[in-house]
Amino acid sequence: MALRLSAALLSLLAGGLLPGLAQGQGAPQEGLVTLNRLEESLAGGQPYTAMDAETLAGFYFRAGNYVLAEPLTKRLLDADPKRFGQQPDEPTAVVNLQHLALLYQEQGRLDDALPMLTRALTLEERAAGDEHPDVATALSLLAGLQVRRGQYADAEDHYRRALNIDEAALGTRHPGVAASASNLGATLAMQRRYEEAKPLLRRALDMYQQLLGEDNPDTRIAARNLGVLLTRQGRGNEAVGLFTGLLTSYSASRIGLEPLLARDLHRLADQYVAQGELQSAEPLYKRALQINQRALGEGHLRNARTLLQLGDLYRHLALYALAAPQYREALRLLSAAPDTGSVMREDVRARLAGLPSPGDDTP
Repeated sequence: MALRLSAALLSLLAGGLLPGLAQGQGAPQEGLVTLNRLEESLAGGQPYTAMDAETLAGFYFRAGNYVLAEPLTKRLLDADPKRFGQQPDEPTAVVNLQHLALLYQEQGRLDDALPMLTRALTLEERAAGDEHPDVATALSLLAGLQVRRGQYADAEDHYRRALNIDEAALGTRHPGVAASASNLGATLAMQRRYEEAKPLLRRALDMYQQLLGEDNPDTRIAARNLGVLLTRQGRGNEAVGLFTGLLTSYSASRIGLEPLLARDLHRLADQYVAQGELQSAEPLYKRALQINQRALGEGHLRNARTLLQLGDLYRHLALYALAAPQYREALRLLSAAPDTGSVMREDVRARLAGLPSPGDDTP
């Protein structure tokens, strides 16, 4: 459903009067004043009022300003349909329910999100018919929430239905079909049903590579999912090939992808360690550590795991003088966050204490 902006809202946007849209900031009172001014400028309850309010709520949602997005979205859902010129089962109501559910999920309010997405699916089926791609989207959103709630059987059913709908409506080779296949495969993998998951994840990756290219974020996610599955199946050589390909897909100086690149470097290094190729793993761990230190900060807890892996690698190579500083730095990072990582902290202490005395390194 395309949104039309009224002159009043366009004026407010042009004048920079909408608070917190770019930075996710702005006091709730400012947002209410803005909405009240907008509503007053549209006297008579014109249909555009709901559209404007929905657009305003959408801006706040995308900016991460949930304090302002939630009350606006609730007002739309609770509003008098006649005043706003819409019926409850129109696509606008579905979008608002889905926005509110996603907002709740961002806040960790999974129980509050469930009835929103359940109702959105019911309305979408009534408005578009059971076999419409929009119904597949509603099914996938509900299934994603169910995965987070540990309701894997329900999620699997909904993802299977979404895949069937997308295949019938979009054809067998379409990004939407790839997404549905990937979602279903990942859900099966979470249940350790690896043989069922593998063809779905491989199919999704093949489609993404052909339709979107190697450098697309969806392609990287699909490759990563398949690589993790192969790792869990003990198929290290295949996993190494996938993770190596992932590393080449990152364009140089692509802003915002550094943590993902570091994670894939780490996973490839883990595969080399599992195969006993420790010398190949060392530079990958080091590069992952450097990237995360630059992107996340030197004190980030994620660095502690990489330091621990480096320490273990040097210990296995009998390079104890190199292992010790890695363990000490990991312990320092973990000790700086006493409320987290207590088990890992004690583990690092034990490994550090178990190192041979200085001078015992094997030449």
